[in-house]
Amino acid sequence: MLDSSKEITLLCKGLKLLYVEDDIKTRETTLHFLNNFFSNIIIAVDGEDGLQKFKENPIDIVMSDINMPKLNGLAMVKEIKNSNEDVSVLMFSAHSDSVYFLEAIQLDEAIQLDVDAYLLKPLNYKAFSEALAKVLKKMRLLKLAKNYQSDLEFEVKKQNEAIIKRLYFDDLTNLYSRYSFFKDLAALKAPMLLLIDIDNFKTINEVYGSEIGSEVLVKFATYLSLTLENEVDSYTLYRISSDEFALLDKTEHIIPEKYEILIETLFSKLNNLTLVIHKNKITINITIGLSSVEEHSYESAKIALDYAKENKKPYMMYSQAIDNRRNSSLTLQCRDVILRAIDTNGVVNVYQAIVDKNENTVKYETLMRLRKEKSLKLIEPFDFLDVAIKTKLYEQLSMRVILKALEKVRTSEHTLSLNFTYSDIKNRALLEKIESFMRDNPHAGKRCIFEITESESIESYEDVKTFIKRFRKHGVLIAIDDFGSGFSNFEYILEIEPDYLKIDGSLIKDIDTDTKAYTLVEAIVGFSHKLGIKVIAEYVHSKIIFDMLKQLNVDEYQGFYFAKAVENIEKEKK
Repeated sequence: MLDSSKEITLLCKGLKLLYVEDDIKTRETTLHFLNNFFSNIIIAVDGEDGLQKFKENPIDIVMSDINMPKLNGLAMVKEIKNSNEDVSVLMFSAHSDSVYFLEAIQLDEAIQLDVDAYLLKPLNYKAFSEALAKVLKKMRLLKLAKNYQSDLEFEVKKQNEAIIKRLYFDDLTNLYSRYSFFKDLAALKAPMLLLIDIDNFKTINEVYGSEIGSEVLVKFATYLSLTLENEVDSYTLYRISSDEFALLDKTEHIIPEKYEILIETLFSKLNNLTLVIHKNKITINITIGLSSVEEHSYESAKIALDYAKENKKPYMMYSQAIDNRRNSSLTLQCRDVILRAIDTNGVVNVYQAIVDKNENTVKYETLMRLRKEKSLKLIEPFDFLDVAIKTKLYEQLSMRVILKALEKVRTSEHTLSLNFTYSDIKNRALLEKIESFMRDNPHAGKRCIFEITESESIESYEDVKTFIKRFRKHGVLIAIDDFGSGFSNFEYILEIEPDYLKIDGSLIKDIDTDTKAYTLVEAIVGFSHKLGIKVIAEYVHSKIIFDMLKQLNVDEYQGFYFAKAVENIEKEKK
């Protein structure tokens, strides 16, 4: 609430009010009253006149009677909201219209139209001031949110530009990066690819240390670039992993003799190459794998490279004769693992603690794992989740995890956070099971947080808002997961009013060295707290980062610094 009527009046002076009233006497009386607050009032004599004047003028607040000829107040406001959903609206009616007034509210038209307040005539100073204060607070928060959104979008844009620049070039050698390599490779139908690997580079790192190892890579990259400068054909050179370099010829015509000459040149210049680094003489040798197949070029060149290393050959061209992979694809193999896990109760819930500033556990996030057949070892989502989505098995996995977590809530005193993708939100069978559980266990919802992953995959925010409304009535709290990861809809945050924002780990993990990440986190925390939203930081992996986040007034924390995900949280209770 604003502090005083003086402050309310001061804020209103800079706003433009559209006042719609068909009764002349009431209009004159009310105008005398409104002039105490507003200095810029546009008058309309009925709904049609009000709608026309709204279209002709930039209006901040609409104040209208309900029961009017030609076009009633609610119908007019509906048209106005279609034009500008952010405009604030105050509706009023006479005591004699109270039945009509109440029927409008009972029909839920106030909620549908987002009317800020309904008042009775004649206007009461206190009631009107309170309603006006509510409107001004809403307008102020909306403006603040838009300013935050603008600032954050600018920072995100700058950060994204820097990230994109880093994506295309390798930081150490300044050659094209792994990202560039796979992007270029995907654009070619039948590329000629050479993978060049430094033999026993791991030993060099172990003997001389990683700093000298890095200098070896830099000098080797320089020699490799100089060797290719004299070639007639234009090759593109990339560093795609620690000691693995790729040479890509984008020509559409493969000439075997040309590559034989190239390989001879590379070996003559680079094999048995001696580098002097800090008075250490380091001799390096290379192995090369080649591929010219149309599909899976990198995998094929890698097979050729590995074959050459295993058989102590200087180089090898890929052919089916050296390809010992199983005929079935890796995707199908992974799919079989997932299906076996579903059939043998191998879909496992693990729980990672979320703590407060004093490192006291306040809740747990529920995470998904698969148990290897005849083993206690768990498979991480990184190894199966994409395949599960691609092969349409994700919904079965997710349903098992969510229902198991709800059962844990029922049989324990723990508060659990459960992850929901847009696919889960659209899964009617899952939502009906959750609804049934909540009805049978009326107090369980208060110990559940539903984390919604915000991403471009969300097709309809109305579906999300319906989902939230459905389960909030059971006491469930709402969190937005992975906030700040690149897709962050601030208007959406304002609409659904989540209880928590979980800042994405990509921002948290480097805030001690990345000033841009720190600035973004600071802005997100400030923005959230202004709106009454608590903030959770993920991927907290060190005391330094924990201390920095506490200084930023983050509310809760999650990461390996506090606890790894475990199956049995009963043992974790202190």
